[in-house]
Parts: sequence; structure tokens; C-alpha cells
Amino acid sequence: MKAIFSYKNVGILLACSGLVSVSSYAVASPSQPVQSPVYLQYVQQLKKAPEHKVLMFAGKEDIQPYSLFVHSPTILPLLKNQYDTSSLDAVIKATQETRHIAVTKHPWGTFVQAASFGSQDMASETNYDAIWVRDSVWGYLALDSQPDTQPVAHQVLLTLWDYMATPHQIDRMKAIIANPALVDAKDGQMNVPHIRFNSSSAQFDDVQENGKPQPWTHKQNDALGLFMDATLQEVQDQKIKADEWSKDQRLDALIYLVGYLDKARFYQMEDSGAWEENARLNTSSVALVTSALENLQGMIAKPQGAEKPFVEALRARAQELKLEHFITSENLSRLVSLGYQRIDKQLVIGGESPDYPKTDSRYRQADAALLNLIYPARLHRLTIKQKEHVLEIVAPLMGDIGIRRYFNDDYQSANFWFHNIKTDTDSASHAERKKQFIPGTEAQWFFDSWYAKAALIVYKESHNPHYRALAVRSMNHALAQITGENMVGANAKPVAAMALPESYNFIADQGELWEAASPITPLNWSKASMTLMLEEMKADLK
Repeated sequence: MKAIFSYKNVGILLACSGLVSVSSYAVASPSQPVQSPVYLQYVQQLKKAPEHKVLMFAGKEDIQPYSLFVHSPTILPLLKNQYDTSSLDAVIKATQETRHIAVTKHPWGTFVQAASFGSQDMASETNYDAIWVRDSVWGYLALDSQPDTQPVAHQVLLTLWDYMATPHQIDRMKAIIANPALVDAKDGQMNVPHIRFNSSSAQFDDVQENGKPQPWTHKQNDALGLFMDATLQEVQDQKIKADEWSKDQRLDALIYLVGYLDKARFYQMEDSGAWEENARLNTSSVALVTSALENLQGMIAKPQGAEKPFVEALRARAQELKLEHFITSENLSRLVSLGYQRIDKQLVIGGESPDYPKTDSRYRQADAALLNLIYPARLHRLTIKQKEHVLEIVAPLMGDIGIRRYFNDDYQSANFWFHNIKTDTDSASHAERKKQFIPGTEAQWFFDSWYAKAALIVYKESHNPHYRALAVRSMNHALAQITGENMVGANAKPVAAMALPESYNFIADQGELWEAASPITPLNWSKASMTLMLEEMKADLK
């Protein structure tokens, strides 16, 4: 059962017992009200905005009634309280172009940029046209899920492997293996393997700022684990052939990467994680590395079929490098056990980075990055109870439009784009974000599609219909985020129609809020996540 209501894009929809009421958000006033003429004009436009549609669903199983802010008229009639093969196929067809991931091809590689902007100005302003290892692997996973794009997915992953095998990357890993103290040195964020680069450079150079490598929070073990796991899976699936995995220094890169993670003690290392912020001991980062090492340990201990020549070559090369001790089954088992010990402990005491005093800025329980434990990690020892617990921890972050990364997240919070704050990770940008933050106005991200996939995975294992109903609700929220015609983004500039934003941001004025798509539209990670969600839903209906 569903009902359709109209609303102006100001206010919050409150759902209970099948009723919907509309009221303005009550928020704290900004510490420094924005006086930009563009901002003031934009607020006046928002107050006169045309009506949009809100869907009210009765829910399913024990899911309470919920409402959706539907931005695209094309999507509106496709949303259902439950889906069959026909209705899901209609969604897949209608969103095909929305989810299309464009790749950039150069003689030196095939790349998935973080975002696909129509405007070069926006790309230059945000550097979202750079290559992030994490985003690229998500792009690879989505491309690999579709038969017609598997060849290009393969090339994307091989290109990432070439990046990890560059002399600069190997030198960084070598240096830390020799002297682990470099991880925590003053320049520790730049000493570790890098996770972001410029695809226009044949040498895979860092993004440049004032003619020098831009300082960045490269301590992101989650990205390294994600890359390693995807690469090993391709080997297991016989998609990467011997002439490919033996090329240049690709095997060296994997061996050094294991050595780096060992010597850096990934299971107790503070890293910047998925959100590239101040380092903390993140459960999600430990989980993705543990998943990759567990995968490798299984291959080393009992190589199957096509894995055997790969494992033999890896061992032989490790012996030549005098690094064979890092990739023994015994050492990998030790590292995997240490990883699980950390995961188990942190889930018991609260979530993402809970092993700090509650007054410590690093302390955090609910964090959307915890979804990594369910997918794309493949943690064989993670119990169904732990997976259910992850969904429970993340659930409070759900908003009316999307999912917050974590509570009190100041990145792209209300009026962010009118304060001339850079999207970079430097301390000055972080300080300005914190200064301008209006409590309760966290950006709401595209993670509903990620949550839906995770819930379906839990449903398949638990057979509890609650999780399937939860997945449908989250899928509907994800689809409702697709932009409509003539929408204006949170920086007062137009955004593309039928596109997936990175997040929805808020415009705050005199205690009221309006939602607007982030200028980071479309984001390729958003596209990938939706494709993977729809593939999971399609498999469930078979």
C-alpha cells in the first residue's frame, strides 16, 4: 500500500500509523550567517519552490510506515512496497543510464574517476576527477557484475594493480617494512602507500597543488584491503591470467603490501579510513584488510586449480626478495586472527572506533563505514549475529533522504558550499568545517543502496524476512535520491537530471532547512552501489 502526497522542499516528513505531517526543521542558527548575494537569492528561490511528491508506504513485516522524498517524476511510479521480477526489471531499465559508469582510457591504463562532471570548473575545484583506489574498486565491482562490462572492469583492476606496483608505491612499502616508525612520523600520512592519484599522468603521479604533490590523508588501509581482496578474487575466478599477474612488478606489489600491513600492525594502526579524516582505529579498515589476508591465507594453504601456478610464482618471487616469511600460511593465519580479535572486540564495545574514552574526538560507535564488514568484505568468521549487529549500529544514521556517515559530520553540512571551504583533507579545511557546522545538518549520503545490499546478504543467511523488508525500504530510499529535472544543487548551480548525487546537503536560513543535491553529482561510487544493490535484489527474486 502506498499513498502519494505533495510537499514543498522545505520541512521534514514525520510518519506514524499511516499519517504524514509536514513541519519545518528546527535547527540552530549558523554562528556566522551567510551574507552572499547568491545564497540569499537561492533561499528566496527555495521558498517559492514547486511542489514535489512524497510517497508513504505502509511497510512490510515489522518495518514501520515510512515516507520518501521522491525527486524524479520518472522514478515515482516505479516505487513499490514489494517487488516482483517485472517491477524490478522496470527499475533496472529506467536507471540504466543513471548507473552507467564511464571509464577514462589512456595508453597507460583504464580508470574510473570519482565523479563524472559536465563542468571542468567543478572538477578542478573539487579534484573529484582524481582516481581514488576505493572508489575505483567499487566501480570495478559494479562493472564486473555486468557481463557486457566485465572486460573493461578487468582493465580497471589491472590498472590499479599497476598503480600499486609503481616504483614510488613499492619504495614507500619497502621503507615502512624497514622502519615501521615512519607510519607515525610527522609526515606519516604521506609515507604510507598512497590511495589517490592523477590518471592524466603516465607515471600515476599524485594530484598536484602549487606544483607539488598535494598533502593527503593517505593512511587508508580499507582501500588497500579492498584492492587486494578484489585482485585475489579475480585470480581465483581465473579472470587474471598468468601473463597478466606475472607482468612487471605486480607480484612484488602484493608481497610488499602484505609486508607493509604486517609491519604497520594494521590490527592496531590508526588510519583515516573511508572518510579520509583524522586517524583512528577503525573497525571497517581492519575488517577489509582481514578479509583480503584471509583470502590469501586460504590460497597459500590449499591452492585450488588455477591458483596453484599463481601461488607458486608468488612464493618464488617472495623468496627472491627475501620476504617469504610474510606470506607463509602460518604468518597469514596469525595476522588474520589478530584482525578478528580487533573486529570482535570493537563490535562488542560499540562499533567503528569505540576503544577510546567517550570524551576523545576519535571515539565513535555508529558509522556507515561499518557496512564494509558485510560487503564488500568476505569475513568467513563473522557470525550472523555480528552482521545483524552491524545493521543495528548503522540504522540510527538513517535520515529522511539518505544515510549520514556518522553523527556530527561537518563535511558538506548546511551551507557548506557558501563558506568557500575546500573539499580537501588539510587541517585548515577541517577547522573551517568544524567552525561552520550547524548541529543536526549532516549531509545524507547515497548509502541506502549499500545498506539494502547488506540487508539482503543478511536475509540470505538468516532467512529472517525482516531483513528483506529492510532491504526494500532502503532500496526505495536510494531510488528516491535520483535527481529530477531542473534541480539546483547545494551550491546554487544546476545539477544533472536522473543522476545519483554523492549526498543531499542542506541550506539553512533562520531556523529552516531545505534539501539540495550535493554538487558532487553524479558520483561513480553511488552508481556502483546502486547497480550492486539491484543485482543482489534480482538474485533474491530468482
